Amino acid sequence: MSSLRARLLVAASVVLTAFFLLTAAVLDSAFRDSTLQAQRDKLEGLVYSLLAAARTNADGDLTVASDDISDRRLMQPASGLQAALFDEQGLLAWTSTDFLEMPAPPVPEVGQWLFEQRDQPSTFALSYGLRWIDLEDDPKRYTFVVIEDATSFNRQLQTYRRELWFWLAAAAAGLLLVQYLVLRWGLAPLRKLIAELQAIEKGQRGEIQTEYPDELQPLAQGLNAMIRSERNQQNRYRHALGDLAHSLKTPMAVLRGIGEESRIPEDLRPALRDQLMLMQQITDYQLRKAATAGRRTLAEPVAPRPIAEKIADALLKVYADQPIRFAFEAPPSFRLRADSGDLFEMLGNLLDNACKYGASRISVRFGQQGASNFIRIDDDGPGFPEEAYELLRRGVRADTQKPGQGIGLAAVYEIIKAYEGRIELGRSEAGGARVAIWLPV
Repeated sequence: MSSLRARLLVAASVVLTAFFLLTAAVLDSAFRDSTLQAQRDKLEGLVYSLLAAARTNADGDLTVASDDISDRRLMQPASGLQAALFDEQGLLAWTSTDFLEMPAPPVPEVGQWLFEQRDQPSTFALSYGLRWIDLEDDPKRYTFVVIEDATSFNRQLQTYRRELWFWLAAAAAGLLLVQYLVLRWGLAPLRKLIAELQAIEKGQRGEIQTEYPDELQPLAQGLNAMIRSERNQQNRYRHALGDLAHSLKTPMAVLRGIGEESRIPEDLRPALRDQLMLMQQITDYQLRKAATAGRRTLAEPVAPRPIAEKIADALLKVYADQPIRFAFEAPPSFRLRADSGDLFEMLGNLLDNACKYGASRISVRFGQQGASNFIRIDDDGPGFPEEAYELLRRGVRADTQKPGQGIGLAAVYEIIKAYEGRIELGRSEAGGARVAIWLPV
């Protein structure tokens, strides 16, 4: 699971479910055992009352005087309570009213009790073994059996279980709700931190400003330190490169002046000028490459269409002698998480190439597809030659008749690599060149 809150909720729910199931099993077992014990105690008391009513008949056999029985249900038909007395041969010596025919019960030892719960029919049975000594001092073996219908016990157990599960389920639902609210309250600082980071990405604030709990405060301070370090490092790089470019201007200007002096042979001047121009272009390219910001985690998204339109306006003036028309297409809210300087460099090179090698119409489209943003530039010129991807290497040119040093596409490719993107060179619908750039969202 990607959600921390979902993980905590699921883990706590599993623990709560296991706890309530175990609690329900323990309570159910305890209630059943206590109810069974109460049932046994009740039947034992009935056996003692039957012993109190036991008498010896004229034949010297043991029987029970019905008038002395304390529980009158034994004398009522269909009362759910029955009793019987078996002799040592397993024959009935006495029965209560409406006693069910049954085989002789298990014979417990003298003075021992045997308690059973029977399923068919659902009843409780308690047997007690005794030895009766008559007046002639002749001991005889007997077994008292008391049977009671278990319908009331089963109904009571079902009612208890129904109530138990209802209240346990209600308690579980209440605890889960409380747990959800506690988790929501406990994770609120994380949501606030995420909101601040999103505000930084959108450029609405410069760093994390809220005070957070002790566990999150080091993280917030570390993120602020990372943001400041990244910005300061980028500024230092650009300032250093700017100083380097400024330092190179004077030596280059001196060399150009020397190249125009009369003591330099006329046939060497064009070669000297070309080499100085090449040095200038290579220096500019390397400076631009080193100054590329690259993909930044907390960078403010930039709208690329206004940048492309601004570059197009400038190129229309440069190529005023060509009937060039630009067409732009981009969603209203489309943004790229990139440095505006890098976008100027990249779009400037691509649009300049499109103007240089295209015929009249240049299409620029921005959009998103899957997990990538794309920039697609089409023209209606002659298109790329075979082995088009060789043009991504510095110094390789498609047309040696046009001015340039063949480093435009190479510079674009370096910027794209810095953003972990990719570039595709193909043919447009108009038959010209198509450059498609894919950058991570």
